[in-house]
Amino acid sequence: MENFINNLKDLIIESNLSLRQLAEKSGVTCTQFSRYLNGKTPTLDISIKIAKYFNCSLDYLFGLTDKKETKIKTYNYDITKFLERYQKLLVENNTTHYKLMKESQFDESILRHWKKGSTPRLDVLYFIAKTLNNSLDYLVGLS
Repeated sequence: MENFINNLKDLIIESNLSLRQLAEKSGVTCTQFSRYLNGKTPTLDISIKIAKYFNCSLDYLFGLTDKKETKIKTYNYDITKFLERYQKLLVENNTTHYKLMKESQFDESILRHWKKGSTPRLDVLYFIAKTLNNSLDYLVGLS
């Protein structure tokens, strides 16, 4: 997450567009871009909009990879893919949801919310991807 602001700034500079022009083309408001450039974390939906506009992966946007190019075929995600993939990664990493959440500042009860269909927060997704050595794109079903 620490590289998000720098990567977003670089993408904006490379676009040669003002924030107003960028807002019109991307569907993300100037106010939202300003908030993100000042340290606020976007939602998963907005992050995907930004990645889609700049044709990059979430992993690039949030600094999990230096490779800008993307092989993402669709920028639509499915929460059920997240749960399946998350549980698979737990098994592959020989850990449990409870153990993983104990290593973080997150409440282990969030799994119940995910099972009911709520979307994981981006900071949680980032932690999971980084800790389980995988990608944000994979976790949310973009790759």
